[in-house]
Amino acid sequence: MSLHRYPGSSRLPDWAGPTTSPSVVVIACSAGGLAALFDVLASLDPDFPAAIVIVQHRGRQFAELLPALLQNRTVLRVRHVQDGDLLEAGTVYICPPGKHLTAEHCLRLVNGPKLDFVQPSADLMFRSVADAYGPRAVGVVLSGTGSDGTLGCRLIAEAGGKVLVQDPRSCAHAAMPSAAIGGGHVDLVLPPIEIGASLRRIVDELSGKRTLTKAPRAPSTTVVLVDDHRIILDGLRTLLHNEDDIQVLADAQDGHTAVKLSAQLSPDVVVMDVAMPDLDGVAATREIKARNPKTAVVALSARTDQRTAARILKAGATGYVSKEDAFAELAIAIRAVAARQPYFSPRVASFIAPTPSV
Repeated sequence: MSLHRYPGSSRLPDWAGPTTSPSVVVIACSAGGLAALFDVLASLDPDFPAAIVIVQHRGRQFAELLPALLQNRTVLRVRHVQDGDLLEAGTVYICPPGKHLTAEHCLRLVNGPKLDFVQPSADLMFRSVADAYGPRAVGVVLSGTGSDGTLGCRLIAEAGGKVLVQDPRSCAHAAMPSAAIGGGHVDLVLPPIEIGASLRRIVDELSGKRTLTKAPRAPSTTVVLVDDHRIILDGLRTLLHNEDDIQVLADAQDGHTAVKLSAQLSPDVVVMDVAMPDLDGVAATREIKARNPKTAVVALSARTDQRTAARILKAGATGYVSKEDAFAELAIAIRAVAARQPYFSPRVASFIAPTPSV
């Protein structure tokens, strides 16, 4: 794809620059991107030290609706771009429909035909911010159809900036993120709930600030999450995100994928949903333990009956956590089984390891 050089897309002069935004984050999305935008923006603090520019393919109907929707989900300021806007940290700028957008010492709205069938063009905006901000540019690609943004990701990466892409498995429409990943210039692939935290860390690093982190308790325990419901997987990722000594490598929504990922990644622990269609958690646990006995398995289930627990423990699990108790107990259980110690929720512990009679 070749990009037309519209007015306003020239390289930023050395003397020029934004007033309060040392870095710029450009988020590109299309169909299905609204939910992802909600998740990303909701996780950002009001002191977020960069400007955010949103380039979304959308119709001209209800043009003012998007700023209002996003303002209800974030503490940052949200508004449509006006030509000549200076970029201010802590502000979310939305490209209005029917226009293209570029960045130089300010934001420029550009009239012009669709580029590769889309308007606004994420590739055009990515290129201009790569030219203007170089290593201080950050590109984000969320859910959408088509391949807009793929070339722009390469240009940002070549300029020394960072590129984050929504995990296609969490997308309503995976074409845009998948195309960007296929282009080979992506730094991180994450579900949207984790992109916000990563953006803060990256922007702090680009602006020369050190992100304060707690010292890890120990070398990271690596984990694969398995559940047939995406909303539960995203919840588990969020739950474990702030555990310094636990690293989630991947997740799976079925037993076959769980077995494959476990063989490829050799995680320390697999958190395994018991009840799944096709290859259930019991059979998947049996296969995982047969291939790699060192991988520990924590069963996770809404059921706390003795028969269910006995089946998966016989298959090789050494931990069992009720889904009702997962918020309080899952990280504890992961650490326990990684240290070769069994762990059982109180709801099931009584019949798994009965207390000796006095």
